[in-house]
Amino acid sequence: MPIELVFVIGMVVLFTLALKVKANAFISLLATALVMGLLSGMSGPATIKAITGGFSGTVKSIGIVIIFGIMVGNFLDAAKGTNRMALDTIRMVGQKHASLAMAITGYIVSIPVFSDAAFVILSPLLKALHKKSGIPLAILAVSLSAGLLATHVYVPPTPGPLAAAGLLGIDLGQSIMWGAFAAVFMTLFGWIFAELYFRNKPESYYTFRSDEEQEKEMVQPTLEEDSNLPGTWASLLPLLLPIILILLNTSCSMLLPKGHYIRNVTSFIGDSNIALAIGSVAAIMTLGGRLGKEKVLKIMDKSLSDAGSIVFITAAGGALGAVLKQSHAGASLANLVINTGLPFILIPFVISGLLKIVQGSGTVAVVTAATLCAPIASKLGLNPILIFLASGAGARSCCHVNDSFFWVYTNCMGFDMKTGLRTLSISNVAMALGGLFATYIASLVL
Repeated sequence: MPIELVFVIGMVVLFTLALKVKANAFISLLATALVMGLLSGMSGPATIKAITGGFSGTVKSIGIVIIFGIMVGNFLDAAKGTNRMALDTIRMVGQKHASLAMAITGYIVSIPVFSDAAFVILSPLLKALHKKSGIPLAILAVSLSAGLLATHVYVPPTPGPLAAAGLLGIDLGQSIMWGAFAAVFMTLFGWIFAELYFRNKPESYYTFRSDEEQEKEMVQPTLEEDSNLPGTWASLLPLLLPIILILLNTSCSMLLPKGHYIRNVTSFIGDSNIALAIGSVAAIMTLGGRLGKEKVLKIMDKSLSDAGSIVFITAAGGALGAVLKQSHAGASLANLVINTGLPFILIPFVISGLLKIVQGSGTVAVVTAATLCAPIASKLGLNPILIFLASGAGARSCCHVNDSFFWVYTNCMGFDMKTGLRTLSISNVAMALGGLFATYIASLVL
């Protein structure tokens, strides 16, 4: 059977299972890998070997990192370190520029903390800021969302980009640098769109849930009520320390010869597994005293539970990637791309965008697009970072009713579904274009 047809059938299987049958991503990816392997002419044992090899190899490369990355985020969440970051940012830029402060806060906070949880944590502060500054609530909410959703799809140790970097074989330090670069553009595009589009909208543009009046009667914290929050450095250290160590390892590997004693040290402490473990220890040391021993142990247990599904989905993506590689689907698809003349960089963007729009998960969209496009990029000799960036841009194409963040956003702000679509969903288009623009800039350099 022609490999192009095998690929099409595989995509039909993947989309049918994920979207029609509603099977979870783990089952969908493994089933697709099995179908494509057998239809491509690989024997049954060879297909199983490719699947298990890709699965185990992926777990080995990013499993521990995901666990410790989630652990750091859970400690910051429980100790309210994210609230400290938000207040410090507001005071740094001033209340007149509160929307920018929210965008910056979201950009920072969503690196260690899931975007859904981060929005819930920061929403009372956002409402208090709205009351005090008079800035329309939609501008503040969309600006915060822009920062949260940008680093959520771009900057490790957030699970989605971390998994994509592992599947594409990208050095973690480089993925952090380029992801942070692209996330700036994505955040800026979302923030600017919010400022321009919602600034002069009439009150009638926004509609609220029927229980909104009840929410308004609830006591909300003010900007000054931060005496019970951890200190600035206690909040930042668990986040910054592993990133600095990873970037230090990347820099020394580029600048120093093999065998140099400094490079030997940085290659150990800057290894992604060790760096994130050090970040987790730093979180326990700086924030554990506020939480107590029992809470610390519960967070550690919860982190293992939270990481399980993400590790398995990512490993299933690795299994599919191994089948694509061993069946030579990548080489065939690369030739097809060359013959059509379609700009390659749009392929991961479109795949990720379609997956995001239809099934809702940005993490699944990024991982799947990276898996499918990696063998094509290898054949064409393109830098895999471009796939990484384009996939992240596509994963921000639209956040709507099948995305949990959409409902977190609308419920926390009191908006009804219509207003959620007219504010958050439409602003995601601007964010995706920001990520795609950053990808284009990167393509001129890489």
